[in-house]
Amino acid sequence: MIGLSVFLHSVSGKYRNIPCEVCQKRFLSVPKSHWIVIYPGLVGCGKKCPMALESLRQFRMRFPDTSFTFYFLVTDPKETEEAIKSYLAYYETSLSIQALRPETNEEIQMYRRLGAYLPEHPILKQRDEHGTQFFLIPPHRTEIFALPKLEDKDWKQIQKAISSNAKMIL
Repeated sequence: MIGLSVFLHSVSGKYRNIPCEVCQKRFLSVPKSHWIVIYPGLVGCGKKCPMALESLRQFRMRFPDTSFTFYFLVTDPKETEEAIKSYLAYYETSLSIQALRPETNEEIQMYRRLGAYLPEHPILKQRDEHGTQFFLIPPHRTEIFALPKLEDKDWKQIQKAISSNAKMIL
């Protein structure tokens, strides 16, 4: 099922969104003006994750006037803090990226629903398998977007949709 979700994301090239019941509580420490960008990955990944983290860095450079907070969603709960810190060290300078570990079952289920590879069984945790999607949480923290790539057109469409919804509420 997860494989199908990842495949559909990569083929469609479009974003999708779901309500985020946990986002407001989970990200209380993040300034309200910031967009939150999350990449779910594996510490020690040699190809997909470094490419995705570089995409995050380039994305930040393309939109210097937007405030972002970046997270690396740690998909293996057994990963040590030392290994995570070492893996993210190169990107901490340019992204100020932080490790993020799901805290509740509700949060884990939300990330899975979006296509993150968070395996339950120990045998599956040994596999180096994960998608390359990004999760984007707007400043209002009521929804979360899943994007197969960080493309300018999707970013602009999301901002436009959120802006339109805000005007409709006013």
